Amino acid sequence: MIRVGTCAFHDHDDFYPRTWPREFRLAYYASYFDLVEIDSTFYRIVAARVWERWLQQVKPLFTFHVKVPGALTFHVRGLSPEERRAAGKEFLDSLRPVVERRQLGAILLQFPPWFDATRSHRLTVERLVDFLYPHRVAVEFRERSWYATEERTHRTLDWLQALGAVHVICDEPDAGRTTVPYVPRATSPDYAILRMHGRNRETWNQKGLTSSKERFCYRYTPDELRALIPDVRALDARVREVHILMNNNSNNDAVWNAFDWLDLLHLARRPRPLLERGDQIPLWSDEHDGGLS
Repeated sequence: MIRVGTCAFHDHDDFYPRTWPREFRLAYYASYFDLVEIDSTFYRIVAARVWERWLQQVKPLFTFHVKVPGALTFHVRGLSPEERRAAGKEFLDSLRPVVERRQLGAILLQFPPWFDATRSHRLTVERLVDFLYPHRVAVEFRERSWYATEERTHRTLDWLQALGAVHVICDEPDAGRTTVPYVPRATSPDYAILRMHGRNRETWNQKGLTSSKERFCYRYTPDELRALIPDVRALDARVREVHILMNNNSNNDAVWNAFDWLDLLHLARRPRPLLERGDQIPLWSDEHDGGLS
């Protein structure tokens, strides 16, 4: 099975009809897609009432991936171990509605660009995977030393497989140390996750940006996506589900490319709506979802 979705669903303003209530946007999104990644949890806990509203808007087979709070992945500095553990417990408690409905896919651990392949950082990953058990965990690195050489890459992936963690396959620009190569290998029999960030090398490490539009401003061409289909098909033959998540949340690019994937893979349930380019939301998330991911 191959599923396609976007990272966050509120970002695509021009995707939604102007008269559609904002609090029910997920229902419209779910009429086209059966997968989404919730990124607002990186910044704050999603209240149970919000989860309940979301779950009422989707079908039972709809899947949610959820990003852990930045406190757990050390994006938030200066916290004690006790404070991090408390944040983790609050996060896990908040997931109870989606867990009880069995619609939680994977919990995403996305580590910061300075989180390199050291022994202490490996222990951190292992402790977090253990802390989040029995939930399925997906791991995304943003520092190149995890894949510095072919041998290092094999060691990283074999280690993730031993942990039972899903290796997040990244498609992103080659912008030096703070980017990782495209490695289409699965480490779990359940999921292969392809997370696509765009290929805008010029803005990847640019300082002082005020919106995700500036950093992730990139729309893949159909030919660029088509070139990845053999890898997607090969992964599909080895795992239970392949999940393609578009994170190029700018000018509706993510949702447009998600529709491209549905067309290329012959998965579309209905024709895509007309999308116009528009302004992008700020980097920081709004009340429910969105934000830099």
